[in-house]
Amino acid sequence: MKAYRVEEMDRDRVVAEHTIEADTPWVAAETATGSGVVNTRGDEQRWIRVTDEADKVVYRFAFKGCG
Repeated sequence: MKAYRVEEMDRDRVVAEHTIEADTPWVAAETATGSGVVNTRGDEQRWIRVTDEADKVVYRFAFKGCG
């Protein structure tokens, strides 16, 4: 498992932050938010930014059902 920083975003503002141990960034996002996510983020106001703490790779997800 890897450590991920999961930030719930409102546009460019962090509204919640979590540190999650998970196998994938996708699972980290869903675990932290308690919601389903999709890996295609468009221009949603509310979205999730996940950072791999070891590699500093950033992933962007949208909440499932948004848009």
